[in-house]
Amino acid sequence: MKQTLPMLLVLVRTQLGLLARQLFSRREIRTTLIAAGLASFAPLALAADLSDLSGATDVICLIEGYISGPWLFGIGVVLIILGAVAIANSEGTIGKLLSTGLVGLGLASAAVPIAQNHLHLVNSCA
Repeated sequence: MKQTLPMLLVLVRTQLGLLARQLFSRREIRTTLIAAGLASFAPLALAADLSDLSGATDVICLIEGYISGPWLFGIGVVLIILGAVAIANSEGTIGKLLSTGLVGLGLASAAVPIAQNHLHLVNSCA
């Protein structure tokens, strides 16, 4: 037990050194600084407003009112799987775009039962 802690610290130190050399090498310093600059301005941009999604949540809750929770979750999982397989087998951009929409519908339909059953958010669809 006494030897494992120092060995773990040496391993962590070497891995952090490798990571620092990779991030701040001669070739990567420019992209690292650009990424840090963009990340610092991201909170100021307020690019996404959650109130824009209120129409989508109304549609999802309307569908959830007609289909029970376990069935909606099952349909969502099937749509996610079908969309992922379609993305993997698609060769064109249009096919991948439509398949990504299919995965999005699956995630949206599975999100309501997950929010209600696993996260215990009763007010997700009032």
